Amino acid sequence: MKTQFQELVRFLCLLCSALWAAAPRTSAQSPPGLGLNLYPGVSITGAVGTVCAIQATANAAQTNGWTCLALVQLPATNYLWVDTSTTAATGQRFYRAVVTATNLAFILPGAFTMGSPTSEALRGSDETQHVVTISRGFWMGEYLVTQADYQAVAGSNPSTFQGETTLPVETVSWEDATNYCALRTEQEQAAGLIPANYVYRLPTESEWEYACRAGTTTAFHLGNDLDSGQANFEGQYEYDAALGEIDDASGIYLQKTTPVGSYGPNGWGLYDMIGNVFEWCQDRYGPYSTGPATDPQGASSGPYRVIRGGSWYHNAQYCRSALRRYYPPGGASSFSSFIGFRVVLAQGQPWARDGFREDRVEGRFFVDNYIQMYIICP
Repeated sequence: MKTQFQELVRFLCLLCSALWAAAPRTSAQSPPGLGLNLYPGVSITGAVGTVCAIQATANAAQTNGWTCLALVQLPATNYLWVDTSTTAATGQRFYRAVVTATNLAFILPGAFTMGSPTSEALRGSDETQHVVTISRGFWMGEYLVTQADYQAVAGSNPSTFQGETTLPVETVSWEDATNYCALRTEQEQAAGLIPANYVYRLPTESEWEYACRAGTTTAFHLGNDLDSGQANFEGQYEYDAALGEIDDASGIYLQKTTPVGSYGPNGWGLYDMIGNVFEWCQDRYGPYSTGPATDPQGASSGPYRVIRGGSWYHNAQYCRSALRRYYPPGGASSFSSFIGFRVVLAQGQPWARDGFREDRVEGRFFVDNYIQMYIICP
């Protein structure tokens, strides 16, 4: 049962909200003696997990005057986003939430052991274990870039396996993949869908393995073995971390790509980190650091770029989380029908920029598409 005091506080909150809406932004004040703070923001309603841009403008009558302030992902059907920036407190501001990049998962910062233990069967000599710290969180595509995604941005579809738009794009070079990222960045920044200091890019090799493992330390995020039917790979050759390659004459070998999301996700909600197509990484291929590293960027020079994750064409052991392969960045060949990519959306250099903030709610980032002004009375 509500007390009279609770009813009074609720009434005062509603009253100050009404006064705020009726008065100019600069004249609003908290009622004396109540200790109430007023914050501008937006109340959002929509599907859980939707990723949107929070936009603001000083003049709602100008259709092209909106600036993206933040990216958020809705944790529930109703969410309240609050603008506590200094800019918000100095003048009138209007807000709206606009559906933006879809199918993105936020990967929290952290540290992990990159590479494989010496006991892991068939490991490569370049998989030296070392501790890596990922100092900043980043958004990552839940799915591989599909043929429909690529067509919409680049205007072409170079894939060998066509027929379904949800198949991953493949037969793309590293240069094709980075060009897609640049074009998508340009398009979405121009539309106000991502903040001006955010870019689409390929993941670094360390970001990729960190995201692939999703907190696990085994050969795959599924465990220490990979059996036919668990992912799209050459299923006649399965794998066990203690035994190595295991022949299975009845294993599934599709000899082609499968629609993205055909197999279950890892702990971050990322699909196809095992098999389907290898994924381009940003880095040049080179030896690992001999000690702990923070946000490593790969070799400073070299002719090859890293690919990760295994493919429909390769045996299970090529799908190990630590496995490293590399490929020339330019051109395409019939063999690159097993190479595709997924995107990362993150702040470009420098890492920080005034006017943008990330909103963390219980370890995730949030938003949606219902637009209205809302004032909080704590």
